[in-house]
Amino acid sequence: MRQFRIDDSERDRILNLHESATKRQYLSEQTPNANINRAIQCFLNKKGIKDDEGNKLVVDGLIGTLEDGSKSAQAISKYQTEVGVNPDGVWGFDTASAMTDKDKEIMKDCKSEEGDLFDKALHFLGLD
Repeated sequence: MRQFRIDDSERDRILNLHESATKRQYLSEQTPNANINRAIQCFLNKKGIKDDEGNKLVVDGLIGTLEDGSKSAQAISKYQTEVGVNPDGVWGFDTASAMTDKDKEIMKDCKSEEGDLFDKALHFLGLD
């Protein structure tokens, strides 16, 4: 077995690398809503609904608000207008309830594609 000797300053530098990485968020956790948010973004892309600049959405699971200029919120607002819901840019009960049967099928596919193993299993078994 090899042994290495380092001085205190080198030890501190190595330990600070981890602290620095966590502060800069190189290490982060997915939010509980990340899967559903990615499914919503996938759904909007499949429907051809784009942001205000005419771009497809990045499927990253991050959905902000209209106030902060969120591209996903812009696309959600467009979809809400299309289905007759108040266009607030927030995907909620009213928006989900206004979906057509065809849209619900597209959303199921997106939940399976963007979800975790549990979501994929439910879709495979037809229980979603």
